Amino acid sequence: MFNVVSDAPLPSTRPLAPPSPPGLDSPRPPSELTVAPGPPARAPRAGELTLPWRVVMIVTWVAAFIAYMAVWKASEEVGIGTWWLGPRSNPQPMLVRLVPFLIAAVFGVLASYNVRRFPWISLGGSAVLAVVAVPDLSRSTGLAVIEFAIAGAVAVVSLAASTGMYRADGDRPMATDR
Repeated sequence: MFNVVSDAPLPSTRPLAPPSPPGLDSPRPPSELTVAPGPPARAPRAGELTLPWRVVMIVTWVAAFIAYMAVWKASEEVGIGTWWLGPRSNPQPMLVRLVPFLIAAVFGVLASYNVRRFPWISLGGSAVLAVVAVPDLSRSTGLAVIEFAIAGAVAVVSLAASTGMYRADGDRPMATDR
């Protein structure tokens, strides 16, 4: 910026760097400029999922939740209630109607907490979803097939996620083992 009256540059208003100690060319060594570190990051434990696989598992259980919402809506549109919804004239109690949603929500929360060996636990959750679908085979076969497809999709993703678990150091092959 220039002074309007004399076209001379205005003096800088920024503070100057602190003077360096006598005999040193650099203002300060880098070790003095660093901030004290916070607590160290926790190392992943054996059996936990890597971050991308953990995100995939969370998204999978959210998708299962949404898919059961679609089953509910399709059941209302078709007029054939699943066992957990009941007939339109005599619906199940609210807690029973929410069974598949509670299963999906519980396993979604477990995935977000990075529970150890979660893919195997999630495989058990998909088996529970398959058990939920069994009574609908006699009532509404089409909706039961959709429920089995949801359980199967969760099972496939759970098996795939088992490849993304951290391994114990002893489980890794050494250079001499190859």
